[in-house]
Amino acid sequence: MNQGVSQPYCQKDAKLITCVLPDNGADKKLMQALRYEKQIIRTSSVACRGIAILQSAESKSNRLPEPTLVKMVEVVVSEDEADVLFDYIYETAGIGHKGGGAIFMGPLTTVTPFELPEDVPDETML
Repeated sequence: MNQGVSQPYCQKDAKLITCVLPDNGADKKLMQALRYEKQIIRTSSVACRGIAILQSAESKSNRLPEPTLVKMVEVVVSEDEADVLFDYIYETAGIGHKGGGAIFMGPLTTVTPFELPEDVPDETML
């Protein structure tokens, strides 16, 4: 055993909730709601190309339809609050509405918890 070297603190009871949302600002609204209503700061949003699977799309034979810009939002949550936050995200992001996107959840192997310092101001979301 290597003494003097501390192991990083890892929390094994976490889940990753991933949403694919339309590029209409829903990602920013969701992240703000998570931050201010649920105090969740472990989120990210990235622009991606997506293809709608539940709506008709015109395409040539044996070709995929043209992709559209979507936002993928990832949220890391503790396992004990994952189901409640999954439902909250589903409702808040409007996923149940036509063209609202998709949501799924899976386990994470390890998570390193972190906290923001108290005196750091929030960034403005453009």
